[in-house]
Amino acid sequence: MDPLNLILLIIVVIVGWRLRSVLGTRNDNEKPGGRADAYRLNRDAYENPSQTVMAPRDANGKEEAANAPEVAMDSGSDAKVDDRAQQMGRGLAYLREIDPGFDEAAFLNGAARAYEMILIAFANDDLTPVQDFLGDEVAAGFEGAIQARQAAGEKLETRILRLDRPALDDAEVEGKKVRLDVRLRAEIISASYAADTPIDEDNMPPPTTSNDIWSFEGAHNSANPDWKLVATRAS
Repeated sequence: MDPLNLILLIIVVIVGWRLRSVLGTRNDNEKPGGRADAYRLNRDAYENPSQTVMAPRDANGKEEAANAPEVAMDSGSDAKVDDRAQQMGRGLAYLREIDPGFDEAAFLNGAARAYEMILIAFANDDLTPVQDFLGDEVAAGFEGAIQARQAAGEKLETRILRLDRPALDDAEVEGKKVRLDVRLRAEIISASYAADTPIDEDNMPPPTTSNDIWSFEGAHNSANPDWKLVATRAS
């Protein structure tokens, strides 16, 4: 054999042996977890998260002692409130975590449109156009107010001059239901008149600022949540 080829062969063998000793190999007789299993890149932590325990680390990134003292939790009223909130799945962060596909912008656009439609329908004494958006209790409350107004011989004129972009105020997930609180701020003109009195445009009352929170409830993580207005309150 040519001396140069022999030298190259020896170099290849040495390099191959060193790589094998560093990276390790795996065969059926080797146990997982040793050097030969290093290529798994801690995949067990993803496949069996409940069996994986991560050691706590200090500010410098070093692992702390396994017997570090536990921090006592406050058992006062705040802890009880937090525990209940966790059990109920309350909070926008929780909703975004469990349902990352939730289209918040589309929902808020729909809530703004529903707000306008419902106010106008209520003022017109006809909830038919918005019946599908109302929960049973809210619909009953609106119907009762309309009947009382009609019995008093009055009509309501409502005009929405400006509606700020709504914002999600809170969320509560319980079972297969999600309830979203929407904060709404609008400049509105609203006035009651005798039913047979024409509206005097020159004497309309000045606009007022309405700050409300409307709560919508729908099916959680569903392609058709079927949102219903289930509560309203001033904010």
